[in-house]
Amino acid sequence: MNIVLLAAGDFPTHPIPLQTLREADFVVVCDSAYSAILNFEFRISNFVVIGDGDSLSEADKAALGDRWIHVAEQDYNDLHKAMEYATTRFSTLNSRFSILAATGKREDHTLGNISYLVTFAEEHPGADTEMLTDHGRFVAIRGERRFESFPRQQVSIFVMDPDSAITSTGLRWPLEEFHARRWWQASLNEALGTSFTLHSEDWLVVFQTYAAKD
Repeated sequence: MNIVLLAAGDFPTHPIPLQTLREADFVVVCDSAYSAILNFEFRISNFVVIGDGDSLSEADKAALGDRWIHVAEQDYNDLHKAMEYATTRFSTLNSRFSILAATGKREDHTLGNISYLVTFAEEHPGADTEMLTDHGRFVAIRGERRFESFPRQQVSIFVMDPDSAITSTGLRWPLEEFHARRWWQASLNEALGTSFTLHSEDWLVVFQTYAAKD
């Protein structure tokens, strides 16, 4: 199953996230993104809208009927509520969860949403979760992982714990037990070939661009 979680940032324009949305088996929409799917040129039929409801009118809620899932609590944002709904309804072992429209607009929301990838990975071990933007793909990893790539693909690594060491193979600027004390210190690397590997005992967020650097 291909499940899309649609947040309320900038609606995607790149072909890769748009194709992911068109081909989704089911879409979980954060309530403040509801207007975006109404304006989307492709009709989305299998979806629910979830959140605290502050962004919906009473007419919207009535029109949605049982597609509207009200979650009133305020400890977590609507993206977290969407993931909780999706992972309860669909198997985390047989589904891919693609998060779209989670960046852009307010920068604090962007940073918060990206960091949620680690929370999702901790709460749903083994789930195939990604965040797609108009420029590339974010994932959260811990341990060792091999990534498919291509020459001159841009790769950035963000460490959640500055005490954690990173080791890499297949990157232009190799990392050997490297400690990134600031987020920028392991960013803007580059793949040399068709794959690279990363290893860390703690969580990393990894970004890969769709296109090679000119």
